[in-house]
Amino acid sequence: MSEVFLSVGNAQTIRINRREAARYLGYRGVLAPDAEALFDVCERELRAVAAPRAVWRTSPVQSDEALVTFSFCKVESAALAKNLSGCKKAFVFAATLGAGVDRAMLRLQKTDPAKAAVFDALASAAVEGWCNEVNEALSQGRQTCPRFSPGYGGVALRHQADLLQFLDAQRKLGITLSETFFMSPVKSVTAVIGIRRDEDETH
Repeated sequence: MSEVFLSVGNAQTIRINRREAARYLGYRGVLAPDAEALFDVCERELRAVAAPRAVWRTSPVQSDEALVTFSFCKVESAALAKNLSGCKKAFVFAATLGAGVDRAMLRLQKTDPAKAAVFDALASAAVEGWCNEVNEALSQGRQTCPRFSPGYGGVALRHQADLLQFLDAQRKLGITLSETFFMSPVKSVTAVIGIRRDEDETH
């Protein structure tokens, strides 16, 4: 059985795509100076409370036209099967910004809803940036597929539970699931990354 690996990120250096965060809020073009200043404040507060961490593990994988078989579950999805075509293994990973981000958002929602919206958008961009860092690290020396998460491409959201259990993510990252399969902390992501070729295995 494959080992579970843990990575701890640096909240001060996570790449946060402000243009993407602004797009979540419906902004187009260049931010006005007052909006830019609010983004600055929210980003500083976000970086102060974020605790980026991730875990990952490998699983054998087989895919046909509409069924993907991992070592821990089977997933019906033609889109995922196409994404993993040609892969014999896949990384399974979970990443989070931690519960401190949730607590800060809840406080802002009660005291300053406008600021809370900007904070939330930046946090969404930040967890995406953190996932990109993890993705890049896992792809070093390998030919990999784009990451794929439950909730997309016909992959049922209930498979969050399968991925999190496989990763022991509740114990290692503090991620829990609601009855409707939404994660807490909110700024958390699960995904699979197919491995088409691993350079380490060619030597």
